[in-house]
Amino acid sequence: MLRSALPDGIPLMAYFPVLALLYEHFSDRHLAALLAHATGKDTARVLNDTPVCVGNRPGSAAAEALKKLLEQHGLLAIRAED
Repeated sequence: MLRSALPDGIPLMAYFPVLALLYEHFSDRHLAALLAHATGKDTARVLNDTPVCVGNRPGSAAAEALKKLLEQHGLLAIRAED
């Protein structure tokens, strides 16, 4: 889903919104592994970034556009599996 929606990788400005959007669908460790792989960041670093996104859910127009983009590329399927 991430590769399809963001073929050039996750831009720095989208990192926290993506983390927040996917947080409710993955365990902390799985989410950290996924985003570490997608961004090249260390898994421990992503895991430490998780609490930052939990309290700051995206609500901006850019975050909504990112959510719609991810939905077009499979976010709804992930939600259906919950």
